[in-house]
Amino acid sequence: MSPKSIMKALIIANGSLPAGSVIRKLLPSCDIIVCADGGANQARKLHITPDIILGDMDSITKSTRTYFSRIPLLVVKDQNSTDLEKAITYCIRQEIKCADVIGALGGRIDHSTGSLGCFPKFRHDIHLRMFDSDGVVTLIDRSIKFKSKKGRKISLIPLERCNGITTRNLKYELKNGVLELGVREGISNEATSSNVSIEVRKGTLLLYLFS
Repeated sequence: MSPKSIMKALIIANGSLPAGSVIRKLLPSCDIIVCADGGANQARKLHITPDIILGDMDSITKSTRTYFSRIPLLVVKDQNSTDLEKAITYCIRQEIKCADVIGALGGRIDHSTGSLGCFPKFRHDIHLRMFDSDGVVTLIDRSIKFKSKKGRKISLIPLERCNGITTRNLKYELKNGVLELGVREGISNEATSSNVSIEVRKGTLLLYLFS
């Protein structure tokens, strides 16, 4: 498979996983499965065979390395990046445009914070979605429109001061509003229609859609 034909990746990290039903829905649409170090342990538990395993290899178990002995193993010793960042960087170098990530959220708060930091870091290079046990997180790149069931919970997570936020068809609407951690967050809003739109003029704003 040439890089040009690979459009979407599934990245498996070593954290808490979403429900099996969510993972089964993601698998058919991915062209390549990338395990970030100990994510290979998770893939083994899920009976998923990755296309490549990469990272600094401090989390993958010996038994998992033996189990996946026929899978390409790429050792990346850069200590200035996490294994998830290494996996995302690999995907970008393969000219992959979109990646769904599982196992990156939940558990240790420092790991989850680092994972969310990947959205601004790679925002110009790849479209990311991160799934946890309750929903999916993605970056709002200036504006987004999506279908939603009425009553669905929706949260807006500002990673920095976000200005010029306008929402439509949310219970608690914003009109040219401001969200900022420690000042005002957009937690547990609710869709009031099947069509929702959100705009942000400046800042890194994440959308968290509950399952």
